[in-house]
Amino acid sequence: MSIAIEGFSVVALKSRVKERFEGGLPALSKRVPNATEIADDDLWRCSFMAMADAQQFTRELSAAGLNAEQGPDPDVVLVDEFHQTVEPYCEWLQVSGLKSGKGVIAWLKGSDPSKVVAREGWSVEEGSGLHFEESRDTEDLEFLRVEGNVEVYRHKKTGKEVYTGRTQEDPEIAFKSAAETIMSNTIHPGESPIEGEAADSVRAAVDTLERLEKDNDLTWNAYLCMGKGRQALGDVEGSYWAFKTAWELEKEYEGTARELAGVCLQLGRGDEAVEVSEHAAALKPDDLETLGNLANAYLIAGRLPEAQSAIHSALKLDPNDQINQTIAGIIQEVQTGARPQPASLEEMMRPLPRPKKSGWRRLKFWE
Repeated sequence: MSIAIEGFSVVALKSRVKERFEGGLPALSKRVPNATEIADDDLWRCSFMAMADAQQFTRELSAAGLNAEQGPDPDVVLVDEFHQTVEPYCEWLQVSGLKSGKGVIAWLKGSDPSKVVAREGWSVEEGSGLHFEESRDTEDLEFLRVEGNVEVYRHKKTGKEVYTGRTQEDPEIAFKSAAETIMSNTIHPGESPIEGEAADSVRAAVDTLERLEKDNDLTWNAYLCMGKGRQALGDVEGSYWAFKTAWELEKEYEGTARELAGVCLQLGRGDEAVEVSEHAAALKPDDLETLGNLANAYLIAGRLPEAQSAIHSALKLDPNDQINQTIAGIIQEVQTGARPQPASLEEMMRPLPRPKKSGWRRLKFWE
């Protein structure tokens, strides 16, 4: 019997583990940081997609009492699928590529290797199916995406996908993937939250950013992305916290102020929305959207003259802008008493009730 070798595989002699590792195989399995372990009658194996991670795991096993450093009779070895090497030198293990395909197997010397134990997806023809470069730091590789803890690149010359992975994610790569997902599924303040598969993807991306926050000093744009993700999921309070953090870290970028002001309007925090919107307007005094947001903030704060002045300035820049025309109409309705003073963006955008017809007019069904 034999076991399939995938990537960088840590292979242990089961009898040694039972004798020398406290807790035996069950305890060893608990130490594995992924779901790659398999075993035959004699051997146990787990795999990694980066040599550094496999080496770190063998060091942990050495510290726990297993010999993973000295041959010719170690307890644990590291087998490289791509070069078919074994470290340290080991006389009880046989490793070979299969003549009928790309698969690589290992077995206890003297046993019959004809039956192979492997995970689902492994095949004799393709082996693990992974294509690795010695380093991802090359101009020939183009980043594509992240799949779990695996970074996927395309080799520009061959067109093949190249994989590399770590048990500890690269913060920069993880952020880039999360940001791409979130910014592809954004909504505007007041719109309905996203649902279905899109919501699942954004929720996972937000979870990634929150996980990164625990161990890293995130930049303002990371918090901005987190806010957009929470906003898309309908978590208004959560988006407020993230946008406010982004704004406190970077006040010279109008976008952080604009996003924070928008969520303040949703929450009915008119005075704070005014403060932030005035700051944004100072940065971009000739921007239609920024001036429209400022008018909204003044309106919800109950400062109607300032709201009228701000929307007038916006319409001078573009009299045909439909959004600012709508805002101007709402301000006018509040000023004339046709619409009650709104306390939030939701109340501001709420349609006015249609007046009831008199009994006589209800009878005139032909109108």
